[in-house]
Amino acid sequence: MPGKLGWAKAALSATSLIFTWYIVSSVVVWYKLRHIPGPFLASFTYIWGFWASYTGRSNQIMGDAQKKYGRVMRVAPDGILISDPETLLRINSARSNYPRGQWYAHARFDPRGDSVITMTDTPSHNKRKAKLAPAFSGKNVPILENKLDKWLTALVQVIRDRIAKGEETMEIGLLIHYFQVDLISEVSMGQPWGNLKANKDHFGYLEMNKAVIPSLQAGLYIPFVGKIFISSLFLKLFAPRTTDTKGLGLFLWVLEDAVKRRFSGTTEKSREEQDILLKLTQDIWIEHGHPPRECQLDLAILVPAGAETTVMMIRGTLLLLMSTPAVYWKLKQEIKNAISDGRISSPVTNEEAKSLEYTQAVVREGFRFMMPINYGFPKRVPGSGDTICGLPIPGGINVFVNYQSLMRSEEVFGKDADIFRPERFLGGGPHVAYMVKVLDFAFGGGHFTCLGKTLAIIEMNKVFIELFRNFNFQTANPEKPWRREVYTTWLVHDFWARVTEDESMG
Repeated sequence: MPGKLGWAKAALSATSLIFTWYIVSSVVVWYKLRHIPGPFLASFTYIWGFWASYTGRSNQIMGDAQKKYGRVMRVAPDGILISDPETLLRINSARSNYPRGQWYAHARFDPRGDSVITMTDTPSHNKRKAKLAPAFSGKNVPILENKLDKWLTALVQVIRDRIAKGEETMEIGLLIHYFQVDLISEVSMGQPWGNLKANKDHFGYLEMNKAVIPSLQAGLYIPFVGKIFISSLFLKLFAPRTTDTKGLGLFLWVLEDAVKRRFSGTTEKSREEQDILLKLTQDIWIEHGHPPRECQLDLAILVPAGAETTVMMIRGTLLLLMSTPAVYWKLKQEIKNAISDGRISSPVTNEEAKSLEYTQAVVREGFRFMMPINYGFPKRVPGSGDTICGLPIPGGINVFVNYQSLMRSEEVFGKDADIFRPERFLGGGPHVAYMVKVLDFAFGGGHFTCLGKTLAIIEMNKVFIELFRNFNFQTANPEKPWRREVYTTWLVHDFWARVTEDESMG
């Protein structure tokens, strides 16, 4: 009996110590950001942020909270959420001393090492990124545009073939996703997955997204969960492997094989057939003596990064256009006039697309309204601290960006910011230029600038012209045109439309 009593006392003492530690640590955590408004639960735990994301309604939940608490709100014991353009401009500036938060490191999925996206050490990240950047800019831009033209032509042909077979009602959202994955996989490694023409998710990538994104993107909000995700044991047990027969693991094997062949010099391609992988290996990586594995790690991230962002803007803008007849027909008319005047070729060039004022306004408004990312990508306040919107913020705090609220800011975009109205971007002037600058925040800035920005902009400029010069679109189910889940990025299901040939364009 005394022995049992002793164990009970020890257990009680341990419980008391744990409880005391929890209370003290919670008070300490709360104290450093006690002056920042936000949900009570977010002051002590990461549960509020996890819940907001995991529901699949993070845009609505965080947007409503931002309206309630202001441009700076607390979303975690060591995190704030902002929707202030001037603060973001300063954080993203070339001279910013804000490093990346650990959230980036926790996005790692390859046990072999970090990609340029998951690196958090600023000097190392900048050095690595500088080696990648030339392949996405300058003299390589025509290569990117040629690849895009190829796949836009393929997308148009696939839709046309469906119509010819009497399949006018089609899951347009899925076709656009297949198109985007094939484009990015060929751009990155010269070998498309072949999903679009086969109408098949060959590697099971999209199914994997549906299963993984909710828990992964919500889980990244909790630091200790992120640490588990990137632990050696977890990656060993659950990370995609090159021996997998489907999904990202199979893609990693294909990429690994392609990199080995490029580094061994057994693959040669003409200028017209070049891709990012060839440019990296021939012009940059081999020349500077970098190992194949580094190339594999960085290129592997291009498919999820490139496919899950631009595709959302394309599908979202397409739905907005089908839901707004006045904008739909005004866009069609501008394209028709440009064709009859001989101002655009087929396929349209990027420069020609940029000359169509209303089309550019539609692209910008669609991008604003259907921002491909909802929140996240935190930067860490430097050790000396900072002042954000007049509030002192101590060093080490993660600063998340609420893109949903930022892009619906009435101060920036007007009282009707919740309305899809491309006309707000017409006419030029300082205010339009400022709105365009705020839109550009989605691509980062300074050493945080997205590597795929050039391709994304070219694609957005051209895709709607090619689709709307060839087809007419109508939602198949006006009451519920799609199912959408919003985490850090978006998942869209069952986006069906009736598509017919447009014979009026000539």
